[in-house]
Amino acid sequence: MKNIMKCNYKLLDCGEFEKLEQIGEYIFRRSAPQATWKRKLGDDVWKYNHARFDQLKREWRTFTEDKLPNFECDNVTLELRLTSNGQIGIFPEQLANWQWLQTVTSHAKRPLNILNGFAYTGASTLFASSPKITVTHIDASNSSVNWAKQNCHLSNLEDNSIRWIVDDIIAFLTREVKRGSVYDGIILDPPAFGRGKKRTIWKLEKDLPKLIRLVDQLLSSDPKFVILSCHDKSFGEYELQKELTKLQSLKNGKIETLDLTINSKNGNDLPAGKCARWRKG
Repeated sequence: MKNIMKCNYKLLDCGEFEKLEQIGEYIFRRSAPQATWKRKLGDDVWKYNHARFDQLKREWRTFTEDKLPNFECDNVTLELRLTSNGQIGIFPEQLANWQWLQTVTSHAKRPLNILNGFAYTGASTLFASSPKITVTHIDASNSSVNWAKQNCHLSNLEDNSIRWIVDDIIAFLTREVKRGSVYDGIILDPPAFGRGKKRTIWKLEKDLPKLIRLVDQLLSSDPKFVILSCHDKSFGEYELQKELTKLQSLKNGKIETLDLTINSKNGNDLPAGKCARWRKG
């Protein structure tokens, strides 16, 4: 695998249900429900930030007139925004998967057709795509897809082959099966709960098995990879690995599992999910 990606992101510390992050010179203080432990760094560090999310009021407070920086990671640039749910538009715990995706796709000896479901602001889409590798980027949120398009523009990757789709993933993949579409690689990072188009509701425990059955019908005869990650406590490495073993097309390869943990140099590390992924041997 190539050297680790160079990003302008740092996790400074986490604890007591918050995390302190730095992107460029800008420091964000926001919610981290899983960080139930004591903070490692002192109040002198935690009190200094440019933007803080107030969990009780569900709103951001900013303490500077400086413009938000962009998140930079290798050749990808992502625009940051302060959203009403406390997000800023990136999930840095996916760094290991972004690096892995670049390695897998760069070694492909033929054009690939890839699906990125629950694709949000498009980091995985941009890391996986190229002029010869097509990525179908699907998310139920029109604003998220437009945000991802903006990130593609900021990254100067508009010549890459990307299909932008706003749709409920179950409905879209059901139609893809009927159309006879196939994919050589599939990326899935489903939420525990979500709302789609036409008031559809996604619930991980109920809908993931249905999604996996559709994926099994959509994998090509020579698939290259599948990534399945999640941030729900009830789905650990074993449960995610078990879902991938249901895919009949995954042969001549291996499934590996990993913790999606954001490391901190001086503060506490932040576990942020689990992942199971398969790559053709």
